[in-house]
Amino acid sequence: MLNVSIAMAMVSRARVWNENVPPTCKGAGQQTRTMNSLFGQIQQAVVCETCHGKGKVPEKECSVCRGKGTTRQNQDITIKIPAGIDDGATIRLRDRGEAVAGGSRGDLYVHIRVKAHKKFTREGNIILSEEHISMVDAALGTEIDVETVDGVITMKIPAGTQSGTDFKLSGHGVPHLHSESRGPHIVGVIVDTPTKLTKKQKELLEQFKGTKKRGLFS
Repeated sequence: MLNVSIAMAMVSRARVWNENVPPTCKGAGQQTRTMNSLFGQIQQAVVCETCHGKGKVPEKECSVCRGKGTTRQNQDITIKIPAGIDDGATIRLRDRGEAVAGGSRGDLYVHIRVKAHKKFTREGNIILSEEHISMVDAALGTEIDVETVDGVITMKIPAGTQSGTDFKLSGHGVPHLHSESRGPHIVGVIVDTPTKLTKKQKELLEQFKGTKKRGLFS
């Protein structure tokens, strides 16, 4: 649910006065105006300047709307946002828009902008994220906690995982609009290479390098 505050024209609920037919248009809502031109006098029908096309005028001006028939007010509206809505989508709320004196209310169109997340990236119904693991965990395998929109889940990293490998978490992505099914969450694994090693760590890596050269490891 989303609560928004908007300013719109509302039909005035003030006292209704008796209405009279203005002499300028005699209830037609328009009057004839004569204009001079190079071709002589031209008659043109224009909106009545007294009733503004309504054909009637109140005998006394309303103190609330000043004769307009509507007043401008702020109104709080709660909008239901469907799961899986896209950035830039528009929600139409019937009869919640601007009011017109003597007529029905229009529709309200709400333009949705989806705020970017600091960790997740969305591509359609797919959610993308990255997790970092150490070189040792990549070689030996491990289990890591992965943050999803459903909470933290445990994901298994198999031995020998290479940096840039993607893992698919089915059903943890964005819901398909107006459907119960959901897209996947793709986790990209980044293997961090250590930049500072102790003397002991260097010796162990050198031993591993030597055994690999002798063909003990594939």
